[in-house]
Amino acid sequence: MKHCLLLASLFLTAASGAAEPPTEKLVLKNDRAELVFSGGKTFLFESYRSEGAEMLPAGGSATHPWRLVYRGVNGENPNLLPRNGYYDGGERLDTLGMAALRFTWRVHLDGGPARAVRVTVALGADSELPEWRLDADLPEGWVLTEAEFPRIAVARPRDAKGILPVGYGTEYAIGNSGRLQARYPSCTGTMQLVMMHHAGGTAYFAAEDGRGCGKCLCMVSEGNAVVFVQQMTTSYAWSDGGRFVLPWPTVLGFSRGGWQAAALRWYRPFTFETRWGARTLADRPVVEWIRKADMWLRPNGAEPGAREALRKALRFYGRGVGLHWYHWHARPFDTNYPEYFPAQEGFAEAVAEAQRLGARVTPYINGRLWDPATDSYRTLHGSEASCRKADGTLYTEVYGSKVPNTVTCPSSPVWQEVLRDLNRRILAELKTDGVYMDQIGCAGSEACYAPDHPHAPGGGGWWPAAYRDLLEGMRRGLFGSDRAMTTEECAECYIDLFDMMLVVNSPHNASVRMVPLFPLIYSDRCIYSGYTYIPWRFDDGSLRFITMKSLLWGSQLGWVDPEMLMREENRLDAEFLKRLSAFRRRQHDLFVGGRFLGEIVPRGDNPRREIPNYETTPEVLAAEWESRSGRRACVVVNMGDTARGVELPDGRRITVPALDAIRIDR
Repeated sequence: MKHCLLLASLFLTAASGAAEPPTEKLVLKNDRAELVFSGGKTFLFESYRSEGAEMLPAGGSATHPWRLVYRGVNGENPNLLPRNGYYDGGERLDTLGMAALRFTWRVHLDGGPARAVRVTVALGADSELPEWRLDADLPEGWVLTEAEFPRIAVARPRDAKGILPVGYGTEYAIGNSGRLQARYPSCTGTMQLVMMHHAGGTAYFAAEDGRGCGKCLCMVSEGNAVVFVQQMTTSYAWSDGGRFVLPWPTVLGFSRGGWQAAALRWYRPFTFETRWGARTLADRPVVEWIRKADMWLRPNGAEPGAREALRKALRFYGRGVGLHWYHWHARPFDTNYPEYFPAQEGFAEAVAEAQRLGARVTPYINGRLWDPATDSYRTLHGSEASCRKADGTLYTEVYGSKVPNTVTCPSSPVWQEVLRDLNRRILAELKTDGVYMDQIGCAGSEACYAPDHPHAPGGGGWWPAAYRDLLEGMRRGLFGSDRAMTTEECAECYIDLFDMMLVVNSPHNASVRMVPLFPLIYSDRCIYSGYTYIPWRFDDGSLRFITMKSLLWGSQLGWVDPEMLMREENRLDAEFLKRLSAFRRRQHDLFVGGRFLGEIVPRGDNPRREIPNYETTPEVLAAEWESRSGRRACVVVNMGDTARGVELPDGRRITVPALDAIRIDR
């Protein structure tokens, strides 16, 4: 993004035809990186050196750098690779302090002249990250509908692991074959980067796209190499006036440090250039009670047993607890959306009682699905508001209810009015403290080809833009400054639209480890709650582990069913949650607008414990934070039943009480 003006000038230079003749090798080089391409009749990315290391496999990156799918005026649908065209070689284009190489292929699409496909690789004088861009010429009436670009193979050491922005962040093993993929924006791709790290350093691959367009970032393992690939369904608006331009650069870099250092060095600065990431929590409006909520409960329904358990839990935990309330409507879950009314008998009274006990209530709705069996779908012509695939059919999803639901298009005026009316009715009739809108920050954007929707056909950035228009309007007209909007998961392009984001879908098992990638980047700009879905039994240490990790990563705690939590066999777990919630309340200078800097494993008397379906963890863990005022502190948690004497990385020895947390200011 920071080089847009330079690259615009660069493209003008290219259009004028002013270019140096190719040399035997085409080289981009500054004090930080060196890229070497073959100057012959075949495209080959031969070498990429950064920080003294060679990133590419022996023989270079021999994979094809692009794959493009077109659509012609007669329905032609060629799927082309470089080998399907003629390579015209590379040339150097230098302007305004930006060095660049442009590589050109010509492809036949119709009976007219061959059309150019151009790859531009640019490197600023002081840049660590070369930028890759793509544009292509088109016959009149043609569009480019899908693209894979760039595709770059890097060497894969045996100890390599992948870091993906899935939920909080997830670390995967990388073998000789297989594919790791982050679909953005969704819970499986909350940010626009993937990384491969190993003992020698970290390869970093990211899109610098400030509009939040739909895309997939992939790592495809091929023997001793990993191919970084960006895939997207394009917007027809990108094929304008006979030319396709991919509207953002993609970068690839290497750091000798770990993946955390690479993410902080390159991705975090990019996020401050975006609309969603420009403001910290200190600078953006967030409902005050959300700022002060240190834990959440997840009640289900309004039956007498559920209400009694909730009553007991609220008296135990005290005032200020957030309630994310499920199953409040009279129909089964995941059915009859968006017809949530009438509410269950007694629900309005249950809301009022919970509020008298000091709780804040946000009932569940789905912000994305419409059940085609509902009356509203027929009377409001819901099919016309739904997303349509290129073949004209609807995206249809089936969940645990086994009922088909169609995916609505957020740009549809009909769907926007449905959501506004539903939120208005919940706030007015049930008098809640906000509304939880599921799937907006969780489920992926879809390409839509409905001919009468107010967006260009295909993918692009219109999906998050449509939700932005809707949510900003509801904030002004319905919610105001004291009623909260929350959602599931933390796709970054929605961060500034919601008061809180629930993060619970990060995968985890014995071979897949959760990592705090999201807190590392966004802890000072987003309020989030949860850690994972709560297991149906606590006596294996899972709730203690979840509570400990939630606190250390800056999350608001809990999100537990009060009926489970208040059982006698779970008393110690409930007390641990209460103790850590009280501790969190005293550390808002860290957890509300402060910065998470990394997790720490203390040495010393720190036994390890296996947590089924999670990991084997030390009983005592710590995290370093920076407060809003810039003061550093270490938060240390002991999930075990015995006090432990441990040593921090700075050599300080401390004793952490059993089932408790302490703060040590630096």
